[in-house]
Amino acid sequence: MNKIFEYFKNKPLVFKLNVSILISILLGSILLCIFVSNYSKPILKEQVISAAYKSLGEINYGIARGADMGEQSIVNTENYLELKSGATENELLELSKAALEAINEQYGYFYEFFIFIPSKDGKHNGILYHSCLKNGKISTVPWKEREFIRSREWLNEALKTGNIEWSEPYFSIDPNDNAILSTTVAKPFKFKNSKNWDGVIAASGNLDELKKGIIKTDFESDGRFLMISKSGMYLVHPNPEIELKKNIYDMVKKMKSSKLDFVMEQLAQGKSGFLDLSETTVFDENDVVFVYMPIPKTGWSSFLVFDSNNFYKPIKHFQIIFILVMMVSLFVLMLLINKICKFTTKPIVELSKVADKYGKGEFSIELPEVKTLDEVGILTQAFYNMKDNLLKLIDIQKENAQKEQKRASELEIATRIQASALPKDFPQNNHFNINAIMNPATEIGGDFYDFFYTDENHFVFLVADVSGKGIPAALFMMNAKSLLKNNIQNEEHIDIAISKTNNELCNVSNSEMFVTAFIAKLNLETGEIEYVNAGHNPPLVRINGIYKYLDSETNIVLSAVEDFEYKSDKLKLGNKDGIFIYTDGVVEAQNQTEELYSEERLHKFLNENELTPEELLPQLKKNIDEFTGGQTQYDDITMLNLIYKK
Repeated sequence: MNKIFEYFKNKPLVFKLNVSILISILLGSILLCIFVSNYSKPILKEQVISAAYKSLGEINYGIARGADMGEQSIVNTENYLELKSGATENELLELSKAALEAINEQYGYFYEFFIFIPSKDGKHNGILYHSCLKNGKISTVPWKEREFIRSREWLNEALKTGNIEWSEPYFSIDPNDNAILSTTVAKPFKFKNSKNWDGVIAASGNLDELKKGIIKTDFESDGRFLMISKSGMYLVHPNPEIELKKNIYDMVKKMKSSKLDFVMEQLAQGKSGFLDLSETTVFDENDVVFVYMPIPKTGWSSFLVFDSNNFYKPIKHFQIIFILVMMVSLFVLMLLINKICKFTTKPIVELSKVADKYGKGEFSIELPEVKTLDEVGILTQAFYNMKDNLLKLIDIQKENAQKEQKRASELEIATRIQASALPKDFPQNNHFNINAIMNPATEIGGDFYDFFYTDENHFVFLVADVSGKGIPAALFMMNAKSLLKNNIQNEEHIDIAISKTNNELCNVSNSEMFVTAFIAKLNLETGEIEYVNAGHNPPLVRINGIYKYLDSETNIVLSAVEDFEYKSDKLKLGNKDGIFIYTDGVVEAQNQTEELYSEERLHKFLNENELTPEELLPQLKKNIDEFTGGQTQYDDITMLNLIYKK
């Protein structure tokens, strides 16, 4: 991958632009092909399935309509007879003839209609009032038949239920002495005021005529039509070894197909659907698409079976055509993009040559003339402006470099002043243990600490923070430190020494410079501390192993108000008690979210870490650094810790 990037790195802009756009278009085309392929397949499949449903539905509608006509004719005849107390032979014959004419006029595959009235005692012959279509004409004849109902189970079923019943298909001889496949629909009737059934009305249809019409139907995608009876017998099947000879339920059981079991359950519930199958009786060793639908009225079901390859062929054709169109379009687009890229990048290439010269400091090269108001024209004008501004900037940078050099020198001097002002060695004493650190910020400030003996029994320590930055602050810090030490050493009480120092600082400083300080004087024998807080952060005092913020009167800062009388206060330290003094750079250290380190965190850290002064201050500084996460700090961090030992 690195080699590829390295190869393109130094290629001309027009080449990289061409390649980038073409790769983007190619990836977009691939994604589009994948999307269209995945998105179009279900849509096209749904369209093909819908066409199959439509074809199957049209056939089923024709069959169901014929069945409905037969049933309606029987119901009409039943309604007529129920209004009469009885009927003559001629009436019954005419009635059967009229019914057959009506059915045949609407739907041509019914060939006979009859009304059968059995004998009352069941021992004598019943009379069959029969109309049939013979040689294109309807003939009617009554004849006596005792076993007519017994020999036809579906008539018995109709008498039991009182409903319309369809027979299973059966072979019979039609009035023209032809062997045909027939089915009969029947319903019992009652004459007026009768309590029991008086007879049966029935109509028979020629299924061979029905099959001829279905076979002539041309199905899309070379579909094969199947139809089964209510009992599962194949009425229509492309294989003559199966048609009218085998039962679908037996074949499903033999094939052990859970999908076909599901289909039969769906059909039993009157539902339609489709699914993909890998094993059928239609296409050997080929996957198929199996569409199924129940036929209303009859209890029969119909199927359309498609070879999967033929069925999904329109989808594959669409995908191939789409890909070919995309490839041709991509090629034409490549040529067009190449022309556009060359035309577009030409002025940019010229500008790049000028920019290269400018980068080498050769500003004598003239820029191309601005001819357009588009982005290239704006860029050219920007180069004109850049040239002028660059020349000005060079002059400014020279001036700033001189200023920065001067500032760096001042900072170095201030750093040296600040470092030289701090004590280098910490005193060793049996009565106390002390440690202090000062970490300067990016811009040198005026933090300092100091400690010294006033006599062999008194030890003074202090922490101060001078306002301002740089050399002025460093010089003012040196002056304040010197005055504080001299006055404290010359006065018995530090409040008098601090007041005197304040007046001297007011005389030598300007109104913008001041000092905050906490000064403490320790009696080594008693552990008593006399202290003055001149506007400084309250220190934390450790009593019995617990650090608490010192609650005492705070005086104003030094060098603010002349003749101010500073007041001291006292506290008593016992064995292993101590004091922690710090500047505001500790608690005001910020992290990346501008959250402060805070007095609460400081207080918590001191109480959770019982360490010697030598150990405590480095660990605390480390904790502050972890909190700030490397953020630049703009104030010095100064800390002093003293532990008293009795």
